Amino acid sequence: MASSKVLTGARCKVGVYSPATGQTQIVGLFNNVSYGLAFSAQEAYILGKYAPAEIDYTSQDAVHITASGWRVIGHGPHVDGALPVLQDLMDAEYIELAIIDRQLEAAGGDGRIAKFRNVRVTGYSTSISARQQVEITMNFVGILVSDESAENFEHPTAASLPS
Repeated sequence: MASSKVLTGARCKVGVYSPATGQTQIVGLFNNVSYGLAFSAQEAYILGKYAPAEIDYTSQDAVHITASGWRVIGHGPHVDGALPVLQDLMDAEYIELAIIDRQLEAAGGDGRIAKFRNVRVTGYSTSISARQQVEITMNFVGILVSDESAENFEHPTAASLPS
């Protein structure tokens, strides 16, 4: 039987990778993850021409990730979501998030169809309503996102912060 080429939510798992431990923890409470990446481009207008003479990339914005799901007792944002507690903010490490395709994983690969690097958790919100399950939404911001078809990284000649 041929496997499906179209990805569905039932095939996806979300994992939080901690560089400190070297482990990926699957977070089984999210039912929705959305993310986006944008580049900034600027038009160069010159005298004697109505349209731009050129459009050049000027930067990549941060990657914004939102994950929402069910609030599971004992598995809140500080445990499964990797949100540091206030007293640990100064020493908090970056995390890595991954969306893993179970079908690709079962075929022998690591299954990651999206990998977010240099991620910080920026907050969460919870909604409690009568006669409904409690929901939680977590917000993340990252520097790089890659997928199964392309690895994104900064060019080797780019400047970096001093160590």
